[in-house]
Amino acid sequence: MLQIRCTAKVQKELRIKKSELAEVKQSNTLLGDWYVNLFTVDRRKTLIFVNEKTLLSFILFGVKKGSIKKLPEVFLESLGQLLTIEGFDIGQINKVFSGYETYEFTKTVSKRVIGNMNDLVYLYKSSILYHGGFEYIDIGELILETNRTPQKNLGWSDSIDLVKELLQGNHRNLS
Repeated sequence: MLQIRCTAKVQKELRIKKSELAEVKQSNTLLGDWYVNLFTVDRRKTLIFVNEKTLLSFILFGVKKGSIKKLPEVFLESLGQLLTIEGFDIGQINKVFSGYETYEFTKTVSKRVIGNMNDLVYLYKSSILYHGGFEYIDIGELILETNRTPQKNLGWSDSIDLVKELLQGNHRNLS
């Protein structure tokens, strides 16, 4: 089951009360759970999704009420596009998506992932503003570049390499 761990900002935007959040469970999917946060950059609401195991991330900007209501569908479509662009084949993508047939919204539980997500928000925001806003930057290229940035919390590996390792069955301790 896909657990989408929502920050307070996302809960407010989705109008989800704390009592409506599902109980946090141990993930049994290849990549684990996903964290989502909402931030504003260049006067546009932007969602960031971050994987808890690999810190794989992507952003969706210009978020409207209608699309945020379809958050799981939008998430899965965007994740599929990212994995396709990264060169993963359909078999690998299906392996990643295994267990994501159903979903639930939960609270965030890892301060480590929240800290990494905040760092990624800063990185995305800084890059977008440095280039003059969404109009002047290739968001796809920015996402690809960000996921290839070595991170100390990942033993100086990058997110894409860790996804590849998990797909090959190498399950080093990524938690």
